[in-house]
Amino acid sequence: MSDAETSAGGWNDVPLMPAPPATTDNREWFELPESTWGALVGWTAGTARMARVLDRVESHSTVITTSGPTGDDREVRPRTLDEQAGVDATINEYLQACGAPARPPGYRWFLRLPVGYSEARLWAEVNEALPPSAIYPADVAPRVAAIVAGMYAGAGR
Repeated sequence: MSDAETSAGGWNDVPLMPAPPATTDNREWFELPESTWGALVGWTAGTARMARVLDRVESHSTVITTSGPTGDDREVRPRTLDEQAGVDATINEYLQACGAPARPPGYRWFLRLPVGYSEARLWAEVNEALPPSAIYPADVAPRVAAIVAGMYAGAGR
């Protein structure tokens, strides 16, 4: 990875865009899931391969399922600010356990894949390479980093 493509500058170096990026030059952009693995994949790919847009917490949902004698009830409602803070804290604790800095809140994160890669292919390779026992950040981070490095090295930039 060249110096321009590393995450050395930090999350704030990810370009802020007014709208989600569009696929161009046969390179797919996809929104990284709001999860620990999504954040780790983005960080290991490098900030120069990402873009971010402002997020609105009310665009996310919280699903509450309760079980009772008559069956399950499911409630879907807008996510609260406190719930979003909990999601962000969980992701940032995981990133820091992997040796990466905390990610600033309030954004949607997008990754530009190399030519020949799709979101489905990336997650298939991650899932194949990570055994079920790889739950600790120390186990997961180096494997994800190797997958992402191989993805960009093997498929062109």
